[in-house]
Amino acid sequence: MKKKIKGIILFCFYCITVFSETNPAATIISRLNQIEHYRGEASFRVTLPMTDEEVEYLLHLQYAKNQNDTLYGYSYLIDLSSATNPSINGNFIYYDSGNYYNFNNQKLREFHAVENAIPFLDKTNRQKETLGIHRSGLFIEELPMEIAYRLKRCIANPENKIRTYTDTLINDRKCDAIYIDEYLNGETVRSSVYVFDSMSGVPIFKEVENNPGHLGSQTVTVNYLSSDIKSPFPTEFFSEENLIKQKGDIITAFRSSDFKAKSLNGKTAPDFSLPLLNGTERFNLSENHDRFLVLAFVDTTSSFCKSALECAEPLSHNRNLTWVTLLSEKASDELIRFQEQNSLPGIVICNARNIAARYGIANYPTLFVVSPQKEIVSVQIGYDPDLVQNIQQILEKNSQ
Repeated sequence: MKKKIKGIILFCFYCITVFSETNPAATIISRLNQIEHYRGEASFRVTLPMTDEEVEYLLHLQYAKNQNDTLYGYSYLIDLSSATNPSINGNFIYYDSGNYYNFNNQKLREFHAVENAIPFLDKTNRQKETLGIHRSGLFIEELPMEIAYRLKRCIANPENKIRTYTDTLINDRKCDAIYIDEYLNGETVRSSVYVFDSMSGVPIFKEVENNPGHLGSQTVTVNYLSSDIKSPFPTEFFSEENLIKQKGDIITAFRSSDFKAKSLNGKTAPDFSLPLLNGTERFNLSENHDRFLVLAFVDTTSSFCKSALECAEPLSHNRNLTWVTLLSEKASDELIRFQEQNSLPGIVICNARNIAARYGIANYPTLFVVSPQKEIVSVQIGYDPDLVQNIQQILEKNSQ
């Protein structure tokens, strides 16, 4: 059925268009590369080999050019959902300024170029190019700028056959189309059709058949349901801080690396304002100017957290120090009873899940010592029997 549909599309191209001798593919690629910011939705359907079973996803695509990023030059966020496979809902792929997150199958993969840039580098082995982690895998190829890159690479290969059709009418919409047959050692390995809006240059339709004519062939069909290239994003929309704010529950629950928390040492503490567990007052980090702070992120079920909290008592004699206990849970009668039964020390803050994600909390307890100038001067992960002594030494060193 899919081959029949493709044949009808191509037949229409032949009947109502004139084949271009000058190959306007370069113009199509240039227009894709000129897109500064993009919002769109696309239906992504995969026909599995042999069984003809279809799996369909809804992609929410967002990206913008990022001139300050030397690794890629773009920032993007792809959210996934599926009516037929609810377990997909909530999955996302994100990249900005050397930070890459991929949440899929209840697993969070996280890469940071400042820690290790190698996964982000493109590699060539035996004339085969492997793109960096932030440009590989499913769904990345559906972003318009990546379509431009892949079209350019296909056209540069003299073995491939390229047919271009301009000013084609599909459902009274003026379109440009490219049909590509890719070859390897004289055999067709992939056939593709790309259709673009002639006015805006945005993609409308894409169909890729891998291993055509073989028993194990696979077809990917993408219908672009909407595209917006006129509305810019807010300045910090693609920042890692904003991602953590939006996806804090997922990142906190599935993060398995202490890198983020450790990397904050020596940097300005992320600001926050959160409610106290008892009463209606709030704690504002920016308003504490005259004392060192210990920000103790703890879990109510961990025995190691209880041991860490016990360190607050011997440190309470230091008049230049304020202990702040941060709990992820929202305020409730049960949480208040827990506080009373366990005598939680210092200022007790609730509803700190998103803040924990911003601070890169992967394990509890995690403690940050913050100077009066709001610089994080120490990060303590896990419980250490010498925790009190370590914090005292840090305070002495940074008070001089």
